[in-house]
Amino acid sequence: MKSFIPCFLAIFFFPFLALSQSWNIEAGNNITRYVFTNSAGNNPNFLKASSGLHLGLSRENKLSKTFVYELGLAYNQYNNVGDVQNIPFSYQADFMGLTGGIGPSYTGLHGLTVSVKASAAAQLLTNGTQFLQNHYVDLAGDDQFSGLKLAVGFTLSITKQVNDKVSVYTSFQHLDTNTFGTSTLNFIPSNFSFGLKLAP
Repeated sequence: MKSFIPCFLAIFFFPFLALSQSWNIEAGNNITRYVFTNSAGNNPNFLKASSGLHLGLSRENKLSKTFVYELGLAYNQYNNVGDVQNIPFSYQADFMGLTGGIGPSYTGLHGLTVSVKASAAAQLLTNGTQFLQNHYVDLAGDDQFSGLKLAVGFTLSITKQVNDKVSVYTSFQHLDTNTFGTSTLNFIPSNFSFGLKLAP
């Protein structure tokens, strides 16, 4: 069994390593909405979107001249604020995990490359607190924050090549965790990022 795991990982990641085209390094800002659905199926409006940091590192590969995919790691702050009966509160939640995307890429006018990817992420809470009535509550034991969070959405990016090795890009990503149940909390971040593409 011990020898099977390294072999499986090597087979799985070999295309990713062998066909790699560029490293993508990016930083940006998440504007995150929390959508809480209570047991009656209602969505209270006391939660307000807030901003947080986004950092990403990925490897992008070409499947063809017009199709690309990427796999990588991301760090995200999904924060939120609100108030109930004039009592303010806030959430600060840090997540880390794997990201991926696949879609068409087209180079056109002025050498700008536009790509649209179907995107997905699998993330875990690394640190989280709720501030309420002048004290902090650890979110690690809260089922709505702990555990693996799966999200799907899309990414739109525009890239400009600087030279043979370096390109700059800006991107917009929208994700949704799509959690279902009788009482749920969904994270819906919209992310604006700037980054560098570094060719090997």
